[in-house]
Amino acid sequence: MMRKILLPILLIAATAPALAQRVTDAQQHLWISHWGDQRISERWSFHTEGHWRRDNLGKDWQQLLLRPAINFHLNDQVLLTQGYSYYFNYAYGEHPIKYQNWEHHLFQQVQLSGQAIGRARLQHRFRMEERFIAKLVPSSDDPAQGEFERYTYQSRFRYRVWLTVPLGHEKVEPGVFSAQFYDEVFLNFGDSQRSDYIHQNRISALLGYQVSKPFSVLAGYLYQTINRPGAVSGSDLMELNSTVHVALVCNLDLRKPKNPAQ
Repeated sequence: MMRKILLPILLIAATAPALAQRVTDAQQHLWISHWGDQRISERWSFHTEGHWRRDNLGKDWQQLLLRPAINFHLNDQVLLTQGYSYYFNYAYGEHPIKYQNWEHHLFQQVQLSGQAIGRARLQHRFRMEERFIAKLVPSSDDPAQGEFERYTYQSRFRYRVWLTVPLGHEKVEPGVFSAQFYDEVFLNFGDSQRSDYIHQNRISALLGYQVSKPFSVLAGYLYQTINRPGAVSGSDLMELNSTVHVALVCNLDLRKPKNPAQ
């Protein structure tokens, strides 16, 4: 009797690794980014952001991303954002997507800044995204080419924690270097095919230099994991991407100067 019970359990345990097989693909990327918040009044600013992402350390395209947004400054610590993102996704790597495609996102964001840990500053960012992803099917004229069929919808939540440590000074200001560390997790949900899984994670270490009050440069290393369910003959694909990341930050203050007291 015990043998009849144990045998099916042992067979399931033996076959479980095969059922849960995952393929990994390590790649090397180069990202050039810009982001900034341009202040136009005490309460409002507009966000500018763009990412030029390349595979094979710059040889091939990976992704192009543009992200304009509007910010509302609740106070010096709390920033509320409503924005739009445009992605164009290229075929890259050992297991490329079948057809290049594009995405339109709307997003809502809360950013909490100013938490102090000694000289270091901690920032938390919470973002909710509504993703409209172009689905392409084989073209009737040329099956090797894709043609647009429709948009599919997914929801995605992102949380990022960012630590800034000024080097040799009490605070970050013009002429000061800083160490920057962050981690961001992406959680997809609402997918009819597969829900509630971690789609992506990014962990990064950067060296920053503030050139002037509005301009800073960041450069360093980013390690990105991307989970692509069923991407390789029904097996899940896990991308392990080592990335050289360079970012140009510009935060302009376009507010009119206040008149001095008469």
